[in-house]
Amino acid sequence: MAEFHGLAARVTLLLALLVAGWSIALAATRRPLRPVLLGALVWLVILLAASGALGIGVAIAAGPPADPLHLVYGLLAVAVLPGAWAVARLREDARRTVIVLAVASLVELILVFRLFQTGG
Repeated sequence: MAEFHGLAARVTLLLALLVAGWSIALAATRRPLRPVLLGALVWLVILLAASGALGIGVAIAAGPPADPLHLVYGLLAVAVLPGAWAVARLREDARRTVIVLAVASLVELILVFRLFQTGG
């Protein structure tokens, strides 16, 4: 199960890099949110949740991670993008939505990197 957790984490990292770069490029060029990017954001959250579920299985089978911050970063990583989407959609300003999601995707990328550093 640990191999699947690691594989899901690596795929998540690649998607987080792609989403962060893409959303920052859209914000910098003042372009609207693309439906494909929104789909990538949804898939990123799904991958994070799946990796977390696998991580829970690894923690049950082999013990918790060496650094307890791994759990905190995991919970934050799963919550960042849905939270940012909820904040961005409070107003119908397409420009603000892209900027909020660009910042959130950058925060997401930092959290995913921290998950790799704190994972055991």
